[in-house]
Amino acid sequence: MSVWAAVDRLVDRATDPAALRAHGLQLLAARRWRAVGRPIPTELLADERAAAIAALAAPLVLARVRAALPGPIVVLKGLEVAARYPDPALRPLGDVDLLVPDTAAAQRALLAAGFEPAEAGAAGEPPRRHHLPPLRWPGSPLPVELHHALRVPPWMSPPTNAELVAAAVPSSTGVAGVLALPPPYHTLVLAAHSWSHGPLSRLLDLIDVSIMMNGVDVSELNALTRAWGMHQAWAMTGQAIDALLFARPAWSWPAHFWAWHLGTVRERTLLEERLVHWLGALRVATMLRAVQVAQSPLKTIATIR
Repeated sequence: MSVWAAVDRLVDRATDPAALRAHGLQLLAARRWRAVGRPIPTELLADERAAAIAALAAPLVLARVRAALPGPIVVLKGLEVAARYPDPALRPLGDVDLLVPDTAAAQRALLAAGFEPAEAGAAGEPPRRHHLPPLRWPGSPLPVELHHALRVPPWMSPPTNAELVAAAVPSSTGVAGVLALPPPYHTLVLAAHSWSHGPLSRLLDLIDVSIMMNGVDVSELNALTRAWGMHQAWAMTGQAIDALLFARPAWSWPAHFWAWHLGTVRERTLLEERLVHWLGALRVATMLRAVQVAQSPLKTIATIR
């Protein structure tokens, strides 16, 4: 079964447009429903229009960035992954994530070139945890985020920015001079970013990982997972992809528990959210770190009636 046939099968199970949006499948659902003659809700038509505009704007924004910055530019996540979809407009895109050697200097250069703070009052903000305050080219729907760190779980040890930039290859964006991470690296960055939000949270994340890893040497990928400290999390991700997208169920109990909501394309309940974060920490982190992470969710669970 192909990834896209599996996505159609999952969409056919869905009954709630809000849940489809929560899983990032609203654009793929609209395509599917149009193909089978099913009415498309107004909100999904609006999502399609916004996605089409974003897909057209993204390379123009990226070209503006490329013209303003002298050094290497490495595109991360959404924009690079979208190039592997049947149509880039089928992949939701909320911003343009970039990795550069010197984020502060790049931010100044973009402001000097005409970019503006994307958020009111953000011009003087200090750096955020993973990126600088976003910028926007006037009239563009897509903000640009310059990353000084990858968003990964605290127990992971990814390469430094300098190592990632040094490993970069030409991107699939079609913009000359723009780089991307090699597919094995990008596959794990996508998986790690997903886990930073919680174990196996969204179907879109699994789809992105699956299409990015297509053609990647498995032995190279496994070596990277051990070097980056995400071997267990990667194993759970692979089990979920096999079961949900390729009908090859080989679940361990934690993966099955974490992915319970994915097969029915629904959102997790509050109790599930708390339990999943706690059990996720116990499974993939050291015991000491797991206890530290688990303290807050346990307090919250105790208040749920």
